[in-house]
Amino acid sequence: MPFNRSWAQQASALVLIMSRTTFAAPGVTEEKPALWHTFDTGSAWGHLALQASISGWHTHGMAGFDQDLARQELKVPEGYVLHAMVAIGKLGDKASLDEALQAREAPTPRKPLSELAAEGDFSL
Repeated sequence: MPFNRSWAQQASALVLIMSRTTFAAPGVTEEKPALWHTFDTGSAWGHLALQASISGWHTHGMAGFDQDLARQELKVPEGYVLHAMVAIGKLGDKASLDEALQAREAPTPRKPLSELAAEGDFSL
């Protein structure tokens, strides 16, 4: 998407995060639905971001990308879900960004834990 392209084009790598919706257990040829594929993929992306940070790299996940074009260009077969694109690179000079993007280069406020977690059933 144009907004993400304006800065992501400078990344060292663009990584497509996707998951396979079926699996075959070891020793079995029949494919079955992989009901947890999104959970596993989210965990893998989180660990990728953590390892990149430990290694001195920065990551930025983006939902704003052309899924149809990515599927076509990368020849992604049916049975895979495309979740996000991740830009990986070294942090550049903030001054090289246009003014609108420079203004966004600040920590965002976080919600308190009390707004994100609760005890009891879902009706709280």
